Amino acid sequence: MTKSRIELHYNLQEFILNNGSIADKLRLHSAGYEMESRHQEEALDQLGNTLNPDGGIPFNMASGNPSSVKETAEILLLIHKYKNSHQDFIQQMIGFLVARQKNDGGFAETLNLNDMIEDKWGTTTGREWYPVGKSITWLTGKALDALCLVGYDDEERLRRARDFLLYSQHEDGHWPDFKGQNISDPLGTGNILPALKAIGVNSNNKVYKDGRAALLQRLKASVKNKLTCDMVDLLSVGKPGTEKERELVKNAVGLVVSSQNPDGGWRIMGAKKSDPELSSILAFVVSRCSAHI
Repeated sequence: MTKSRIELHYNLQEFILNNGSIADKLRLHSAGYEMESRHQEEALDQLGNTLNPDGGIPFNMASGNPSSVKETAEILLLIHKYKNSHQDFIQQMIGFLVARQKNDGGFAETLNLNDMIEDKWGTTTGREWYPVGKSITWLTGKALDALCLVGYDDEERLRRARDFLLYSQHEDGHWPDFKGQNISDPLGTGNILPALKAIGVNSNNKVYKDGRAALLQRLKASVKNKLTCDMVDLLSVGKPGTEKERELVKNAVGLVVSSQNPDGGWRIMGAKKSDPELSSILAFVVSRCSAHI
């Protein structure tokens, strides 16, 4: 018997429809939240009109901006089930992603995104984790996961991306943002584990096991400290393998549900207003993780 989704306290759909981007609306629909079918079709139509000539999604999904690997991969992950009905622009997106793969197997953003990335993150959280012109581990994870889900079949390219990730892990189980970086970025691991699973890396593989253990440890600490934003990575641990893991997932989902704002969304730490992107991701997590608890 399929378990029902844990219900949220407030109206998320209205918040996302009024404030969210195309990606937020597609994510909500993908998670199974009730929305009129016209909203889905409108989002897909808008998406097709947003594509740049190179097949990529513009940075921040703003027309006129250069294409971004991050934006393109994230959208592709949400629309892979439409690969037959919307084959044309999905194939264009695949072509853009493949063109951004480097010789080392990783994926990178173009240099002309540097100022935009700096403007968005450089003055707040910092952007050492998001350089341009060099292969990025978490970005490669997103791209590889998306390409696998849409059935991209160039095994040599997929294998190079897999190996870039398999051989760049640090001893603590996490990954650096790029090769040569001496510190690990725990926030990137949640983007890499699904890609390794999608490409067929066995769950008993040491790299996968170490990464999953490191992510579980971080999520456990985040639940204890009530860091709701960290729960965006909860899905990346996969199905709980033990009762302790199931309890962690249950507590994590409970934290997300209990911290929802009356306007239907969730706030980034330190912010006064709910953030549509964070809200759609956390709602997606609640929906998908409900089956595990």
